Amino acid sequence: MEGVELSLRVSEWVRGIDHRLNANPQILWREAMLQGGNSRQSSYRLLLITLWLTLVVLAVEVGAGLARQSLCLMAESLHTLIDGYSTILSIAAVSSRQRVMGREVWGHGRAEAAGALLMAAFMGFAGVSLLMLALQQLEAATQGKAITFLVQLDPPIIYLVAAMVFASLGFALVCRYRARKSSSLAFKLNASHYLQDGWLSLVMLIGLVGMARGYVWLDPLLTLVLTPMAARGFWRVLNAQLPMLLRPTAIAPEAIAQIVQQVEGVTRCTRILSRGMVGRQLWIELDLVLHPDYMAVADQVGEYVEGAIRDRYGPVRTQIWVEESRFAPPPAFDPVPPPPEFPTPDRESDWL
Repeated sequence: MEGVELSLRVSEWVRGIDHRLNANPQILWREAMLQGGNSRQSSYRLLLITLWLTLVVLAVEVGAGLARQSLCLMAESLHTLIDGYSTILSIAAVSSRQRVMGREVWGHGRAEAAGALLMAAFMGFAGVSLLMLALQQLEAATQGKAITFLVQLDPPIIYLVAAMVFASLGFALVCRYRARKSSSLAFKLNASHYLQDGWLSLVMLIGLVGMARGYVWLDPLLTLVLTPMAARGFWRVLNAQLPMLLRPTAIAPEAIAQIVQQVEGVTRCTRILSRGMVGRQLWIELDLVLHPDYMAVADQVGEYVEGAIRDRYGPVRTQIWVEESRFAPPPAFDPVPPPPEFPTPDRESDWL
């Protein structure tokens, strides 16, 4: 009986595979979109938890640094601030419906550009201020002046900072494990960034223990090490998560409009946006104004438009909004478009 049950299970499994292979491609596409939506929600929740935990760690480090006059803790807070900025960029990418999970087309808008500039300005001001204070303390120490180092640490502060750092690193390890199974590139980059500078937090904790034992000269010395590393980490985030900073538009809107308006039934093309790299992956958004007689076949016209753009620029994803033209001359041609001149697009080949 066990052999019969096993053979029945195997036959059912084979029939299930055969059914999926012979299924309607539209059904498979909907299932893939549903799975992508679940992955997006999971990544979004984990990133929100990461952001809140990062803000708590940042508040603890800044509060302890100000209360105990520790330049080292203030320098470490810059690293935590960069982690928070990286998480915000990842949340913006994951929450955007314009970026297909696992096939992100990177670019930025005005908000991302303004945020990067403000972050760079604050990092520059805070970093230079910390470096100047650390150099002043070390210079005063070499000249033999009294009360050179102002840091005052006790075990409860060290325990609190250590608990926050280890909690953040532990959750980063969990996110790194989940990122391996996720299709979100933004989530993977954020998890990787958290762990790349994790060793600096451990060095900072060792330095805090040394300061509590009387080696207070470690405070400005570690500040001189952590602050330049913070600038390096910020630059890495910009390169990994905010590329194409000087080239947000992939294709001139006039060039896209010229191609689109050659498709039969299109009277006007407006609000054209493009991101990505020509020849590798593109994301194009546009509004089509169609002749009233072509509204019934708007889906086919949209396929013609996407095919025309793909034929000219290579792999592309498009998001097209269609509206009816209110002032359109009567058509001098058959309102039903001819059979497609472009081959059926292979969605997988759009992403190399």
